[in-house]
Amino acid sequence: MKNVIEMKYLNKLFTKIVKKIFSPEFLKFNIVGGIGVVVNMVSYIVLNDWLAIHYMLAGALSTEISIINNFLLNDLWTFRSRSRKNSMLIRAGLFHASRIFGMVVTLATLYLLVDIFNMNDLVAYLIAIGLGVLVNFYTSDVYVWSGK
Repeated sequence: MKNVIEMKYLNKLFTKIVKKIFSPEFLKFNIVGGIGVVVNMVSYIVLNDWLAIHYMLAGALSTEISIINNFLLNDLWTFRSRSRKNSMLIRAGLFHASRIFGMVVTLATLYLLVDIFNMNDLVAYLIAIGLGVLVNFYTSDVYVWSGK
């Protein structure tokens, strides 16, 4: 009996995940994310290569710039149809706060790949951003624009 309940739960969870992955919101979120990656990488190159800012600080500042960009695009486009119980300022605060974990994942990955594994910083940063995206969609969907 316990196995049947577990299988029903796993089936329901799998169905929910598949629906999210193929939803218009997920597609829009990824388009915004792609734009955010470009904004992030261009910011990083300007800060690190042109202005000679240390790669960790350049990474943090670039992430912040892309967070602001992504909030605006997600609020105005991706999650536009969701309930707006909170003001834009509150949503921006929630979005920003929800990015802390994504930023930690991104910067920790960047540090490990560059300082521990001696990877090229641009390649490492691109990988680090990708891992941060996984955290960011979850927090956007569940906490910022949950509609609850």
